[in-house]
Amino acid sequence: MDFNLKDKIDAVIFDVDGVLIDVRPSYHKAIYETFKHYTGKDLKEEDFIFVKKKAGINNDWESSSVLILMALGYITKEEALQYTTNQTYIQQKIFNNPYFDYNELVDVFEAFYRKFRENEILLLDKSFLKALKKNYKTGIVTGRPKDDLIFSLKLFGIEDIFDFVVDDDYTDDKTKRKPSKEALKYCVDAICKKGGVYIGDTISDIMMTKHYNDSYKPYVYYIHCNFYNEENTTLPKEYIYATVKFQKELEDLLL
Repeated sequence: MDFNLKDKIDAVIFDVDGVLIDVRPSYHKAIYETFKHYTGKDLKEEDFIFVKKKAGINNDWESSSVLILMALGYITKEEALQYTTNQTYIQQKIFNNPYFDYNELVDVFEAFYRKFRENEILLLDKSFLKALKKNYKTGIVTGRPKDDLIFSLKLFGIEDIFDFVVDDDYTDDKTKRKPSKEALKYCVDAICKKGGVYIGDTISDIMMTKHYNDSYKPYVYYIHCNFYNEENTTLPKEYIYATVKFQKELEDLLL
C-alpha cells in the first residue's frame, strides 16, 4: 500500500496471547492437560495446531472443548472449520454436548492454567509499549477472562499502558465477545477517531478485523504477528496489511 500507516491511525489495539505474551508455557499447556483429564489420552500436536491455527478457535475453553469432542466423534473437523464463519453453531454444540458440563470444564482448565501462568513470557519490550502509548491511544481486545488478563498484565508491570481493554467478560452476551466484530467495535469506539491497527496472530483475529471493516468505520488495518515462526499457508493475505516476526518490524511500522 502506497501510504505511511502512521498518518492513517491514532490507535493501536493488541491481542494478548501470542502477541503481547507467549502463552505456550501456560494456556497451551493447560489445553493439553485438560484434554488428557477428559479423554485419558495425550493430545496430538497436529490436532492442537488444526484447532488453534487452521480452525482459528481463539477461546481456549472452546478450543479444549472442540478437541475433546473431536476425539469423541461428536464434532468433525469440517464442523470445526466453520468456527470463524458460524461461531454460534459450534458454540451450541459445545454448550449442549452430552459428555461434559462446559462450566465444569472451564473450572478444570482454569485450575491447570493457574499452575502454569507464572511461566508466561512477555513478547514485546515494555519500553516499546510505552513509546507506542506516547504516540497513540492503546487498547486490548482479547478472549482472556478479566481475572487472567489482570494477573498477566500486572505480572509484567504493563497494566497502566493500555487506555481501554475489552476482555471476555466485557459483556454477558457471548455472541459479542471476541472474535465477534462487536468486541473490536467496542474498543475502537472508545479510543479511535481517525483509524486504527489491530495486531493479532490467528485466522480468527484476521476475520474479526475483516468483519468489523465490512460494517463499521473508522478503518482498522490488520497486522499479523508470527512471533512463534509458524508456517500457515491458509491465511487470507488480502486482509493483512503486514506480517511481522520481530518487534523491530513493528517499530518500523508504528514509530
